[in-house]
Parts: sequence; C-alpha cells; structure tokens
Amino acid sequence: MKIRTGFVSNSSSCSFTITNLSDKELTIVDFVKENPQFVKDFIEEYDWYKEDKFNQGAMISSAQDRINKSRNSLEYIFKPHQSNYLTFGDEEGDIIGHVFDYMLRDGGKSENFIWNLEEMNR
Repeated sequence: MKIRTGFVSNSSSCSFTITNLSDKELTIVDFVKENPQFVKDFIEEYDWYKEDKFNQGAMISSAQDRINKSRNSLEYIFKPHQSNYLTFGDEEGDIIGHVFDYMLRDGGKSENFIWNLEEMNR
C-alpha cells in the first residue's frame, strides 16, 4: 500500500455552463446580483463560514475582481444568448469560488440566466 506523505488538498472545483438568456450583454456581476439566494443558501448549508465575510456585497466585489484580474475577462462577459464555460473552486481563495463551487451544482434558472454543472474536479 502507498501512503502519501506530502500535502493533501481537500479542495474542489466545478465547471459550469452559464447561459445569458437575454438580448443584452451581461456580466458575472449581473449574474451575482440577479441571484442573491446563492450566498444565503451557502451560509445556511455550510454554517462554518462566517456570515460577515460571505454576504451579497462581498460576492459582487468578488465577481468584479474576477473580471478585473482575469487574463481573459471576456469569459466573465456574456453576450446575448451566449453560453460561457467557467470553473469555480474553493481553492481559488475568493468568495465567488467558494460559493459557486457548491451552489451552482444542481443547475438552475433565473430571469436572465440558466446554469448547469458540467464537471466536478476533486
């Protein structure tokens, strides 16, 4: 039997398809603003996270940071009726990664978006 003696990560990430159903260009910030239930549901389900850190304002800031820091910020901009393939994970260390890694897994639909899980990575 082999025993791993180095660092073992318990982190995860998931890949999702998020589709803009509207006739206008939207961003990941619009997606977060339209779906405030993600943070609330995350806190209820994973109560070991601090509610003062995981809130809607922090999610919006985290989404804006994703756009600003991305090498390809276009991945976080959704053209009308376009689907984007995005990965979110808790190992990324940002709030949006933690919340979306878990809360988007069941798929769903809101006024302007539909999302589906594509792949789980552990």
